Amino acid sequence: MIETNKMNQFYRPMQTQRPIQNRLQIENPIRPRCRLNAILLVCCIYGSFCISDLTAGETAEKKPAAAQLVVRDVNVFLVSAHGKKLNDTALFRSTTPGYMLSRRLSADASESDKPAPLGLITFEGPAVNDIDVLIEFPSGRFLSHWPTARIQSNRIYWRSQNLLKEGPASMPLADQDWLSHLQHADRLFVKGIDKTERFILYDVELNHAPGVVLTHTKAGFELQNREAFPLKHVTILQPTAQKQEWKLASIEQVPGVKKEEKKPEAKPAAKSPKIDPLADEVLEKKSKVEKATEKAQELAKVGDKLREIGVLPEKAAAATAAKAKPETPAVKDVPPVSIPFNNAEPLTQEKILSEWEKKLTGLGLGKPEVTHVLKILGQHAFREDQATVVYCMDEGTLDKILPIEITPFPDVLRRTAVVILLDADPALLQRINQLITQLGDSNWEQRETAQKKLEEYGKAAQAELQKATKNKDLEIVYRAEQILSTIK
Repeated sequence: MIETNKMNQFYRPMQTQRPIQNRLQIENPIRPRCRLNAILLVCCIYGSFCISDLTAGETAEKKPAAAQLVVRDVNVFLVSAHGKKLNDTALFRSTTPGYMLSRRLSADASESDKPAPLGLITFEGPAVNDIDVLIEFPSGRFLSHWPTARIQSNRIYWRSQNLLKEGPASMPLADQDWLSHLQHADRLFVKGIDKTERFILYDVELNHAPGVVLTHTKAGFELQNREAFPLKHVTILQPTAQKQEWKLASIEQVPGVKKEEKKPEAKPAAKSPKIDPLADEVLEKKSKVEKATEKAQELAKVGDKLREIGVLPEKAAAATAAKAKPETPAVKDVPPVSIPFNNAEPLTQEKILSEWEKKLTGLGLGKPEVTHVLKILGQHAFREDQATVVYCMDEGTLDKILPIEITPFPDVLRRTAVVILLDADPALLQRINQLITQLGDSNWEQRETAQKKLEEYGKAAQAELQKATKNKDLEIVYRAEQILSTIK
């Protein structure tokens, strides 16, 4: 009994001091280590996945995107409101370098450095081998181009050109040449069979009659667009009494007019009574027609024999019946769009060109292309004797009158056409009539000045000059006929 009690006393404190769970932990020290190792292993695996994802994301961010080939086709068109052609040969003379052979008359030496409207194509991006550029048009003609290309009746084709990062230009331009900035631009070189250049230039004359009518208002202008396409970024430059300053009126867009064809009205068919083809009246009428036809044929044979003998004169050409003119698509009444002046104060040429620089940059043009357009605008858009209209042609219309095809197709193709519209100012008519009166001035120098100015106006003065050929003053008649022969 004593030994049993001693043993009970020995075990009780052990049971109270160490619960079963603690005893298991002490007795199995390997289990917690396994659990810890398993947890650490899971964390390591998860961490490795996270690190791999982060490194993959970092490499994706650091990996540079593939460079894109960007092609820009830029055109500036000069057109008269009384003309029917864009870049008509009568509007300006060529100022391209001598090696760019042109069908357009060359400018005098004193004006050879003045910018003239030209089409420009530039390339930006990675080097590309064997690229084709084709420009064609439904109605018009090419007057000049560079580098050399294949020309057909209505197309020009630069075949198998290589776009290079480096390469000297075949024909370096002098620094004072107005096109020299293009040779120093950050653009790809275009290398053909025997010529290398940083750009493609072309001079094209297109058949296109503008449909813009301009009217003066107290607050600015009203403009009617009778074309089917909208006019974008419209700017009107009004000369002021102060030299080298113009009042500016502008609007973002003037909508075009949708032409609707007139459908002939369907007339209700009248119910005709049934007629017996074997009735006596029908047969009698038919026999009369047949007899009349036979007599007409007999008389015609007799007439031919008499003409052969010489009794009757030769048969006159039969008057062709006037064909009914096809109904032209009806044009809805075009509501005029009001274009107020932007500022009360007139602006200088530099400030107006800076506004156009922002517009052209927003259209995706780079510095070389913008500079090219601004030089031409500065030369031809700022007139001191009339208001001029400058706008961007709708790209869909440009693709229609001057489609372009590039193979392989570039990643980005930007096409921009700026139109300078002359002779739309209604005040110009009064100015022309004053000059026609001046043709009969007693001072010879005044007569010569008026004649030269009217020759510059060209077709804008043609209608009034036709009237002047019936003037009582023979000097006016003589000079008016001379001017008309020059215009034609």
